[in-house]
Amino acid sequence: MFATTRWRGSATALRAVVVAIAAATFTSLTISGASTAVAADVPQTFTATESYTQSQTVTVQEWATIGQFVGYGTATATATATATRTHTAGAAWEASYWATWNAWIAASEEATALADAEARPIAQAAAQADAQAQADQAALGYDATASWTTTETVMAEEWATVGQFVGYGAASATATATASGTAHAATQGEADWWASWNAYVAAATAARADADAQARPIALVAAQADAQAQADRHALGYDATASWTTTETVTVDESHWIGDVVGYGSATETATATASGTAHAATQGEADWWALWNAYVAAATQARADADALARPVAKAAAQADAEAKVAAGIEATESWTATETVTANETAVVGDFVGQGTATATKTVTSTKTVVSTSHWEAYYWAVVTAQLDAIEQAKAQADAEARAIALAAAQADAQAQYDAAQVPVDPEGPGDGGTTPTGPVCGTTILKSDGTPWDCTFADEFRGDALDESKWSPLDTFESAFSYGDCFLGDRNIAVSGGVLQLSTVREDEPVTCEHPDGPITADYTSAGVSSLNKFSQSYGRYEIRAAMPQTNGPGIQSALWMLPDDPQYGTWPGSGEIDIAEFYSQFPDRLVPALHYNSLLPWGTRTNNDCLVYRPTDFHTYVLEWTTQKLTVSIDGTTCVDHTISPLAPLVGSAPFDAPFHLNLTQLLGSGDNAFPEGEGVDQATLQVDYVRVWQ
Repeated sequence: MFATTRWRGSATALRAVVVAIAAATFTSLTISGASTAVAADVPQTFTATESYTQSQTVTVQEWATIGQFVGYGTATATATATATRTHTAGAAWEASYWATWNAWIAASEEATALADAEARPIAQAAAQADAQAQADQAALGYDATASWTTTETVMAEEWATVGQFVGYGAASATATATASGTAHAATQGEADWWASWNAYVAAATAARADADAQARPIALVAAQADAQAQADRHALGYDATASWTTTETVTVDESHWIGDVVGYGSATETATATASGTAHAATQGEADWWALWNAYVAAATQARADADALARPVAKAAAQADAEAKVAAGIEATESWTATETVTANETAVVGDFVGQGTATATKTVTSTKTVVSTSHWEAYYWAVVTAQLDAIEQAKAQADAEARAIALAAAQADAQAQYDAAQVPVDPEGPGDGGTTPTGPVCGTTILKSDGTPWDCTFADEFRGDALDESKWSPLDTFESAFSYGDCFLGDRNIAVSGGVLQLSTVREDEPVTCEHPDGPITADYTSAGVSSLNKFSQSYGRYEIRAAMPQTNGPGIQSALWMLPDDPQYGTWPGSGEIDIAEFYSQFPDRLVPALHYNSLLPWGTRTNNDCLVYRPTDFHTYVLEWTTQKLTVSIDGTTCVDHTISPLAPLVGSAPFDAPFHLNLTQLLGSGDNAFPEGEGVDQATLQVDYVRVWQ
């Protein structure tokens, strides 16, 4: 609020210090649990007194004048000042912040004033000395006088008017003049030079004035005589009349539009016309010439008009016929488009009871050429471009997918085989008698290294093997218990299945409406949906979270799928105050992208916490969604491509990593869409299924 340009350089650093002090004070008060009982209608205030010492360096400039001489001086001084200020506010940190800020402003201004007061007299004295030195030097200069004689020639021009006639006259004259000049300068050479120059200028000016005074009356007389002669000649002029016959050939072009199709027609016709013309001039020859010219112009104009009148209807008819022929035949356009597409393919393979995963990325470039015939140039061009583009993109994606999928499948088979082979090592049922160990705890597959080279430690894993949900890790979602519904009913393990190493969560259109209990009252719905949550079974602060999932097959809006996290305890207030992490949300109205989002009260704009342009080729295939969560950042990637990289920046009074400094649990949800992503009136689907291959968490 109080920052100005001159303080802004230091204000940022000071503001950070003050905020840190205020935040520490606030945190201390909160942790200790100290409180003062006050009346409910009496606001509590805090008063803080703070001091600040500031040094300021000031450079001043001064000017002094002695006669015609201006002197300049500069000086620099540094001063230090200390100020103390008191501020009262509704919070301790706010009172401390503003007391420190106001003390800093006052100390800075006082130090600046002290430094200025010290430097300015020094600069003023220097400027005075500089001006005096210039005056002293000039006082020791030299005087000089010189004489100069020069000759100047002037050409004077004049115009005179008699009736409608303008006459012109010119005369030249030469004059000589002598003049003297004086000068005063710091050296004899400069004084002599300027005295001579001043004498020359004065002599030349006088000579030109004398020559002009002689020539101008002569030029004026000549101009008057010229104008009078023109008037006299005109008064004695001649009249003439002439006739002219000429033939003109005209070619006209016409166009005719039918929609945005244009036809062109051309026709040539010849016509002959005769016209007469008159003229008056000072001589018979001039009068005859202009009369003949005027007759020719009139005849030619008439002949061209007659020829144009004959040709234009013919050209218009031809243009119309051309446009009609084009419309009947159609307009053909051929266009090419080159597209480069990168596809990441995910595959699974099964060896025995083990499911392996493989991922590969390939890039292909394809050029497609398409020809389209339409009723207009624009439509033909547009659709040729569109069809060529779509075909090139589809071919490039298909080729890249085919190449990547084969590599991913081979990797998945190798992964499954490796898991199978590792499981064939016999384990002593009596325990590790030879010093070996029996693996315990969750297994997250291949070891993954952090950016510092150390491995992540697996803390949670579910590969969804077997034929039922592992309820030691997950709880089915129920509308009555969770109050969760987008117009659908969640009924525990209904619409939840596990088979082939995949968790399946479905939204299903029921044959008859279903009624479920909700904390706000019963809901009657045409659809039931499904979700699972690790609340009260697994949660964690920070770490690496990886989910491999395939989104539902859809055709337009109406379906939403979510891989997301919530805090176990909303200790920082109602949503979004305590935070929400959407690793990926799928809205079927946008079938080519997944949307990550971080919900909390942040200093940074919403655009830094989400990404609506995280495009995914075939979201209905399995893709890998990863969240890496540290005390400073939240980073979401899809198949290794970063979609959101956000530095945690909470609004006051939260600081540090809050609200993302508490345990969050996992949620996998398949549900109906809402708002713009709801089913259009009268439309729907029988079933939409979110498939989850695995969930793995490291710390």
